[in-house]
Amino acid sequence: MNTVMLEQSVSYLTRRVHSWERRLRVARSALWVPRGIILGLVISVFVAGLARLRPWLLPEQLVMIAAALIALGGLSILAAIWLLPQVTLKAARHFDRRFALKERVSTALELTQGTIPFPEPLAEYQLSDAVHSAQHVNLSTLLPIRVRAKEIVLLLLLAGLLVYLLLADNPYVDKLRAEREWQNTINSQITELEEEIEAIEANESLSEAEQNALTQPLEQAIDILEQPNVSQQEAVAALAEAGQSLENASDGMLPDQQNAYQDAASQLADSDTTSGLSEALDKPNLGEAANALDDLAEDIAAEDLSEADRETLAEQLEQAADALENTNPALADKLREAAEALRNGDMAAAQQALREAAELLQEQQEQLENSPLAQAAQTAAQQTDQSQQNIAQADQEQTENPSGEMESAGPEQSAPLDQQANSQQGKLNGEQPGSSQQEAEAGANSQQAQSGDAAQQAEGEQQAGAEPGQSGNQQNSTGDDGSQGQGTSQNETDSAAGQGLINSSESDQPSDQAGVVDMQGESSDATSLNAGLGAGGEGVDDTTGVEGDANGDVPPNNASSEGELQDYSSGYAPSNIGGQSSDIVDVGGDNADLENAPLQEGEFGPNPEGESTLSYTNVYNDYQDAVSDALESGRIPLDQRDVIHDYFSSLEP
Repeated sequence: MNTVMLEQSVSYLTRRVHSWERRLRVARSALWVPRGIILGLVISVFVAGLARLRPWLLPEQLVMIAAALIALGGLSILAAIWLLPQVTLKAARHFDRRFALKERVSTALELTQGTIPFPEPLAEYQLSDAVHSAQHVNLSTLLPIRVRAKEIVLLLLLAGLLVYLLLADNPYVDKLRAEREWQNTINSQITELEEEIEAIEANESLSEAEQNALTQPLEQAIDILEQPNVSQQEAVAALAEAGQSLENASDGMLPDQQNAYQDAASQLADSDTTSGLSEALDKPNLGEAANALDDLAEDIAAEDLSEADRETLAEQLEQAADALENTNPALADKLREAAEALRNGDMAAAQQALREAAELLQEQQEQLENSPLAQAAQTAAQQTDQSQQNIAQADQEQTENPSGEMESAGPEQSAPLDQQANSQQGKLNGEQPGSSQQEAEAGANSQQAQSGDAAQQAEGEQQAGAEPGQSGNQQNSTGDDGSQGQGTSQNETDSAAGQGLINSSESDQPSDQAGVVDMQGESSDATSLNAGLGAGGEGVDDTTGVEGDANGDVPPNNASSEGELQDYSSGYAPSNIGGQSSDIVDVGGDNADLENAPLQEGEFGPNPEGESTLSYTNVYNDYQDAVSDALESGRIPLDQRDVIHDYFSSLEP
């Protein structure tokens, strides 16, 4: 066989097979890449829909995820199609079957490679026939590049749905952003606290005990901040507690030293002479204790102490010295010298020993204030306070619903404060929806109907007993069922008839009608329980009023009748249950003989002031320990911590 012809034929068939292979990959790409994109869109739509059902991902995160999924779907298909290697002979066999070439191309390639033996004349004819068949292959017909219209439509629909899910308002976006910002704030403060711990541990001027005393509050605060779903109140409370511990250490004393001074203070607490020294040591504040020792030296000089008093004072000083023996041996020696001098009756020596003890404490106070422990504690306390302020100022969305459902406020809660106050004032005045201005003015002037004295009220009651249902200018009406109707004011017959509300704004006589309780006053603008009009009649139970005191004054609340905020009063904080009740209250049957009704006279004035003699000092320490244990748990909200702290501070004896 001609060698040149053989090489040309092999080269042509090889190039032809490679061109067919590229055409096949293009056709497959046109068919499968949209399918890969559709798969990415389906997953992206699912993720975006799930993000609208719960706080999970932010819109920008969804965009990145969707782009990654779509790109991954399309690129993975392209990679599988174009990067997968293909053997030429194997491809030739595939195209022989696809183009119905009856294995011409693959056989020709096998002959040239020597895979099968062949006679030369037959091989020449075989190569010529394979080249001729390959030249007449119509790729546009046998290997067309097509896309499925339905798949393209589905792709566009999914893309539109994804765009809508990404651009439409998500009710959880604000909450999720707040949570992410809150978590970033927590993480940043944890990092700063950890850096402060590293700085304390690297401070070689601090002993191991001092380092542990400073790092322990910071580590406890970090443990609380690292808890999952830690609230803003819990974080602030944890940092506040750590800051307080560091502030206590800023005086240069370790907890064991503070306990020793407090033990010494307890030994001096039983005497009035040493009460000032006891209070100073209990804090402990060495500067104040020095001043208290100077005062004690002057007191024992000015007072003529008996032998028993000197012995008692000497014993207290010795007991305090025993408590301070390991913590401050120099001070303990001076206190023992003073005690010995008191027992010997040498008041000058006792004064000298106390003054020397005071000078010693002044020097120690200056040393403690400039000690490495005090400086490190102040630095750590400042860092903790800064972290506390950063967390307190963090914009974290607070919600009481753990499931993530949005809470909506009622009409009165969403209204401005002044509108709420005006609406509440209208309820207190007995106004109903749609009432006229004349009714509001009549309700405001109802105080004039109560200006009668006790004698006029008694006369009105007798009149009510003789003529049930009548009072002043009011009139009665009898229904079809024979029951006596409800009396109304002449000026309000068009607005309040049948509602059981009496606002006698222009009555010449006080409203003394039997069965009516009018708690409305000009200062309180409140009407309470205006029911049971007429003797034995039926009235409407109006529970929208606020009960006032003996003078008609409403106890202070957080909002005044003008809509302005007032200081909160913990003595009495009434709340309105709101709305007018539709239940009819029957106050009893008719009583025609009111003159012979049993009456009881007596003084109904305020009860005299009493004095509680209950002592709580015996159990106060137990209560304080229980509160300390609860506060150390770290799971109590900050507002409740303030209430607990204020309450037990008020109980301190």
